[in-house]
Amino acid sequence: MALPINIEDLLNKRKVESNRIEFKAEWNPDKIYHTVCAFATDLENTGGGYILVGVEEENGVAKRPVKGLNEKEIDDILKDMVGYDAKIEPAYMTKASPEIVDGKPILVIWVPSGLNRPYSVMESVVAKKSTPKFYVRSKSSTIEAKGEILDQVRALANRVPF
Repeated sequence: MALPINIEDLLNKRKVESNRIEFKAEWNPDKIYHTVCAFATDLENTGGGYILVGVEEENGVAKRPVKGLNEKEIDDILKDMVGYDAKIEPAYMTKASPEIVDGKPILVIWVPSGLNRPYSVMESVVAKKSTPKFYVRSKSSTIEAKGEILDQVRALANRVPF
């Protein structure tokens, strides 16, 4: 899958607001899928977001050269993502693209706003049993939707697009 944006623009936060980009030094499926859910729900209608795995950040800026991932790890992650995507309700499929940056492989997960918002995901996508939760973006952080924010998320389901 080709990315709809240049990788350098993502790394340098050009053309995409910083609250729509998340840098992850390593693969952490639980935290990453919380962010996937938040970008897909897209409470602020910003167009979803991008998660760059294998990229460390310092003060919100991508550290260069990137840390990268190994090729085998990327293949394993892509296989695991099929099962993790199945833990999102309603059904949603992430878009992933292995990329080479600074001579090292990274994984870019593109998460456009979903058509059937809002989305929930298991609190732990790696556990056999877990509780589904809603997540949203607040500035540049992913947080669990609770209280009034959860009410706003649920209200998304009642909106009829024209």
